[in-house]
Amino acid sequence: MIERLAAAVDGPQRVDRLKTGETLAALIQDPGGIAFISARGFIAGCIAQTVINPDPVAIEMGWYAEDRSGLALLRAFEAWAHRQGATLIKLSCKGGAAQRILQRSGYRIAEIQMVK
Repeated sequence: MIERLAAAVDGPQRVDRLKTGETLAALIQDPGGIAFISARGFIAGCIAQTVINPDPVAIEMGWYAEDRSGLALLRAFEAWAHRQGATLIKLSCKGGAAQRILQRSGYRIAEIQMVK
């Protein structure tokens, strides 16, 4: 699914399957990490701080669904973030359906990510 996510967003990085597996395993074992999985979808992330504020922030590290589970995965991630005491949830998307779901759920564009 990570490879399909990278292709869907025209990701700038080559997928490293070993690193992906190691990262997901670490998120699952870390109390500050999570990975929710559906039949053909997932959302994974962690709790971290920013340089701006010490409050905990839930940061999505990958979100993809091709089985119409995207909204359910998002809601599970939001509930987990709330239980972790996150004061902010940061998600990424490349427009389209994901952006519409996020905007209807109360999210707004805060930054634009640039890559080179």
